[in-house]
Amino acid sequence: MITRRRVLVGAAIAILSPRAFAQQALRSARIGFIVTGEAPPRRLFDDALRRLGWIEGHNLTVERRITGEDSERRKTAAAELIAANPDVIVATGLVDALSVHALTRTIPIVVISGADLVEEGLAESLAHPGGNVTGTAVRRAELDGKRLELMHELVPAATRMSYLAYARLPRSVARATAIEALARPLGIQVTARPVSEAGGLDGVFASAADHDQGILVEGGAVFSENRFRVLALAAQYHLPAIYERREFVEDGGLLCYGEVYRDNFERAAALVDKILKGSKPADLPVEQPTRFELVINLKTAAALDLTVPPAILARADEVIE
Repeated sequence: MITRRRVLVGAAIAILSPRAFAQQALRSARIGFIVTGEAPPRRLFDDALRRLGWIEGHNLTVERRITGEDSERRKTAAAELIAANPDVIVATGLVDALSVHALTRTIPIVVISGADLVEEGLAESLAHPGGNVTGTAVRRAELDGKRLELMHELVPAATRMSYLAYARLPRSVARATAIEALARPLGIQVTARPVSEAGGLDGVFASAADHDQGILVEGGAVFSENRFRVLALAAQYHLPAIYERREFVEDGGLLCYGEVYRDNFERAAALVDKILKGSKPADLPVEQPTRFELVINLKTAAALDLTVPPAILARADEVIE
């Protein structure tokens, strides 16, 4: 005899089964996470994964490696993650991604905020990566051009500027050459000043102060991990500087223009979620930013004796006073 209790239980299972199956899909997973510096990538990525139901210590194990600026340590870290055989490896930047990719063509790799993955040989195309790598990519040339235009508007008398480049990036020289070409129609001569480690920061700022009236600071690890030193040197030498990420401006930098940084982690987490649920990186298009922000610090502008044009203020997403 079928009791009323059994009927109710059966009905409840029928109603709840789609959700139950969805919860079961979030099986226990293991990921590797390789990053040049610790903050803020870990927090942003962990928060994004948590919103998708992946919680470390519950249904997720994370093997983390922080490589710093030591290339040998980076190779060792990559090898350790490969040996752990995770379901997917997340690389927060191009340099770390290349180290991991050199050791595996089978473990899925998700790159956060990388440069052009096609140019670097990590993907066949943005729409169809084709291998074991996908992720988020930034349109460097377009953004570099906009940063130059902003600096030209803000410091119209400037005819010479420095581009502070992270020398460890494979296409650092090519990017510097492209920026120099973008600057010529604006009547600006750009000098690339490469930096490979924190110890070189003082020297490049001193050289920039001797020759230039402004600087463009790229978003490489040597600058982001030494953000407060970079900001202190810009203030010391009274140099207007434009950055790629808002935290520089929040901490006292002049202005920034770039993609909304946290969005990269949201998109990367979504890609990891799809891979953990069975998708292949070869079939997951490389994501590109869709939101950009301009942030200006008026207090810093005043300290540099600069008047921010109304046209720039009108375009700003945030003005810090």
